[in-house]
Amino acid sequence: MKRDMMVFLAVIFIIAGIFISYLLFPSVIYDRWIWKYYWGPVVADAKGGVAEYHGIVAHEGYTLISEITYGIIAIVAIYYIYRFFRRLKINIDWKLCVSLLPFFIYGSVSRVLEDAGFFRIPLSFFFISPPIYVQIAVLAIISVVVGWLLEGKKKYMAVICGGAIVVFYGIFWLLYRGMMTHPVNPLLFALIVAIVFSVFMAKGDINRLSLPFITGLVAVVSGLIAIYLVAQESLVRMDVFAVCLIFPVAITLVAFLLGCYVEKLRIFSQPLNLSMLFGHALDGFTSYISIYDPFGMGIPPYGEKHPVSFLFMDISGGILYPVIKIVLIVLIILIFEKIYREERKYRDVLNLLKIAIFILGFSPGLRDLLRVMLSV
Repeated sequence: MKRDMMVFLAVIFIIAGIFISYLLFPSVIYDRWIWKYYWGPVVADAKGGVAEYHGIVAHEGYTLISEITYGIIAIVAIYYIYRFFRRLKINIDWKLCVSLLPFFIYGSVSRVLEDAGFFRIPLSFFFISPPIYVQIAVLAIISVVVGWLLEGKKKYMAVICGGAIVVFYGIFWLLYRGMMTHPVNPLLFALIVAIVFSVFMAKGDINRLSLPFITGLVAVVSGLIAIYLVAQESLVRMDVFAVCLIFPVAITLVAFLLGCYVEKLRIFSQPLNLSMLFGHALDGFTSYISIYDPFGMGIPPYGEKHPVSFLFMDISGGILYPVIKIVLIVLIILIFEKIYREERKYRDVLNLLKIAIFILGFSPGLRDLLRVMLSV
């Protein structure tokens, strides 16, 4: 409790300091700091690359300052997410990762929809990183809490939950349908909810793991329908999709086979370890292929938004980026395994870190894969 109070007071102190500084020096605090490094890049992304405010130009993507800031926030968030799962007595393992997987996919799908111009300003701001990460975290946490509350309750409570999701989307559709190019019809959305909830309710009761999966799956299916509608007006490159996917799949398959048949490499057959490897291989190879087009497939020009990633690409013609990512993930797997063998009490912490590392690779990797497939 003492540590939580110190963190709380530190956050209040920082917010108060920023607010007072803004009142005294508004142009310095907002224009040259908040706008330039944090909010400006989000607006620039929504506008297609560049945005200007009071003469300060912001470019889409991340800066070294913003990446350090978001990294610190992510570390603090991971700690409290760990506390949250422990409080609800949820095991942090592969099952938890699977239950949240649809939300990870939804994040990538909705991000691609924003890239394709599906959302209009200001709604599009909520589907650009980092706001999209906040949106997904809030939705996932709410679904886990509601699932925890519904655990052991009568099945009609799940029906009420499904109805509430339909009502929420209906309100969203009424308010924002003019800011979407191909909004999913509320009746179709209600049908998706009814089918998904019916299938899973037939298999068992709603609980703290099943509801996040169900809710996320509804969002994913709706998002994929929207992508299908967008694809009717885009050049769909399934050849690029296949080439980008074949390398991470092959690497993951080799790691799995080695883990199955080589005793000393058994850790590489574990689902969370394989997911980390696949996620970052997907991100690495998709970025390399989409930016450098090494096979001459006529891919439209893309760029790298992260300064550190750009550095590795720039000094090696791109190929060093996926190689370094794979090597780093292998080292992380080995280090985590060593820590686990020596201190088994850290199992949940290590597993949560693995899930976080998986998200950091898989989410941008899937987004890039879908984006290059749709040529947007």
